[in-house]
Formats: sequence, structure tokens, C-alpha cells
Amino acid sequence: MRAGMALTNAVSFTMERGHYLQLRGMNGIGKSTFLRQLAGLIPCDSGHLTINDAPYNPAQDRLTLKVQYLGHRDGLHNDLTGYENLQPLGAKNDKRAQTEPLYHRQLNSYSAGQRQRLNLLTLSDEADLWLLDEPSSNLDGDNLQFLEEMIKAFLKKGGMVIAATHGDVAQTFVTQQIQLEPFSKQPTPSQSHAGGDDALADI
Repeated sequence: MRAGMALTNAVSFTMERGHYLQLRGMNGIGKSTFLRQLAGLIPCDSGHLTINDAPYNPAQDRLTLKVQYLGHRDGLHNDLTGYENLQPLGAKNDKRAQTEPLYHRQLNSYSAGQRQRLNLLTLSDEADLWLLDEPSSNLDGDNLQFLEEMIKAFLKKGGMVIAATHGDVAQTFVTQQIQLEPFSKQPTPSQSHAGGDDALADI
């Protein structure tokens, strides 16, 4: 919902370990809002989430499901080096973060792509679910491959990924895709629930 108006028809989906769901839709349709709701950062107006058929509240039950959300605002500090940014997060990053000169430069000298690469290193394979909002933003070919390798390894370990993206990111590993459509009073057969940024999901 935005200003009391529904943006999209409601969404219903089920995920299992090793699944990768891509969230698609035009700009402003509510992809980022949807991810933030799943992360527990903003409340849902209606709908519900369940884990193994038990109700799940992402804002309260964080110990039940370990979720990492990677949004447009990365929370990194410009006056610290890349390596210093990673340490408080307890990121399990590769050894290059300790040895490569790039990671010992202050963040304010990074390009947008280098910053996004560093942001990806904050993701932990100890999480259950990654929520990624346009994770390929500003990445060149090599770093896009790095992202896809991260997703592949995480899925292989049994992790789950939900990514909002316009482009093709790790398409080989996609298990399902949701296309967010503008809200209509007469939902199509694939839209079984009418509403706004609601979520009826079984994770």
C-alpha cells in the first residue's frame, strides 16, 4: 500500500531450501517494499508468512529464520577502509579482503561497482535466506560472475534467495519467478488474492 492505495495484486508463493525466487516488475511497482516486508523492516497491511505451517513474524521471530537483507542503502562507512567496514559485520569474506590493496583503501575512493562488490561480501552463508534488491546494480562482467558464484554456492548449501531484479542474474539457478502486476479489482487466474504489497507465503 502507498498513501492508502494498493500498488499490486497480492502474492502467494512457497519456497524450500535451495530455491531461488526472482521478483520482477516495473519501477515503482513495490518490489523493494515487498522485500522490506519480508525482512521485517516494514509491516504488512494484511496477509501472512509461515514456516513449516507455523505462523512467522519477521519482525519478531528472527531466531527462527536467519535473514539477510541487501538493499539500495548499503550502510557502509566512507571514512573506513573496505576491510574495516567488513569486520563489525562478522562477514565471512574471502581472503582477498585481507590482502588485496583495494580493501585497504578508504571507501570514499571506491567506484560504484567496487562498493557494490564490497557490499556483497557482507552476505553470510550462515544465513537461511538472502533478500537482494537489485544486487547486480553497477557490477561489470567479472563482478556479475562473482555474484552468480555466490548465489550458486549459497543455494548448494541449502540457502534460499529472493532477488528483485530487472536483469538476468544467475538465471540457471532460478526455481521460480514472480511478476508483480499493477493492482486490479479483477485479478487474473494466476493472482489468487487481491490486495497491495501483501504476502501469503510458506518459506
